[in-house]
This record gives sequence, C-alpha cells and structure tokens, in this order.
Amino acid sequence: MEKGGTITNPEERAVSEFAEIIYRIYRDKDAKEFGKSFRSRAREVPSFLYEVGLISALSFIYAKTEDADKKTYKNIINYIRGRAQSLEGLDSTQGGYAAYLYLLLQEIKRLAPDRNINVEDPLSSIIALKGLKRPLISLLMPYLLEIKRLAEATLPSEG
Repeated sequence: MEKGGTITNPEERAVSEFAEIIYRIYRDKDAKEFGKSFRSRAREVPSFLYEVGLISALSFIYAKTEDADKKTYKNIINYIRGRAQSLEGLDSTQGGYAAYLYLLLQEIKRLAPDRNINVEDPLSSIIALKGLKRPLISLLMPYLLEIKRLAEATLPSEG
C-alpha cells in the first residue's frame, strides 16, 4: 500500500473490489443469477480481450448491458456509489456484464491516468482509448485473473 491507504498491487485491488462490490451484490441481493452471469464474464473476458482487442471488447460488453433501453449500467453504478438502495428489477445477465464493465473501466482508469476515463460514461471512456499505444491488455491481466479466481471460488456456475 502507498500513502493514504491506496492499494497499488493489482491482485489486492481485485480482492478488495470483488468483496466490496461484486460479492456484496451477490450476497445482499441473493442474486444467484447475477453471480452466474458475473462468473461467466470473469471467465470469458480475459481471453476475449486478446482475441478482439480492448476497444472492441469494451464495446461488446457495454452493448450487452442494454443500457440504451434498461439503464442497467447506470443502475449498477448508482447502487455501487450508494445513490440507490436497491437493484430491484435488475436483469441478472445484463447486470453481470454491467458490473464486470465497471471493474474493467476502474482498472483501466488507474492504468491510463492520462486518458479521460469516466467510469460513469462507458462510451466516452471507449472513445478516450482510441490511439492508445501502451499494451494495456497485458497490464490488466493480473487484476482480471484475480477477479476470475475469486468469481470461480465464490459464485455459482451456469452449468
């Protein structure tokens, strides 16, 4: 940890954020289907990032939240940030995508502080990543692989 209590290790950040956000949603809302969806995302996305690239993967994940119609991502953000007390009516599959997108954008924001990443606005964040020359995907992997391990250990599978 560095001054001010900020966790600098990606694995420790993953553990902290998984417990504070994902497992809290799963446990508090008795959201078995959300847990299954998030676990699937955690298993699929790391290799998907390598296959299609960062911008295409982020765009795909954002499209799966169906934010244009159902505001799933905005609902997840409001719940995480304490601006909403409930996730009532949350579509579990879309919620899994939305929660994963949130964690992914949070970590990208840390790794690319020179980009204007706004986790509350995925589209502007995706646009801000255009032309990025750094190998960001490989830098994301320690964080994402720890999220995957935690999801596999604590959340139900879809099978």
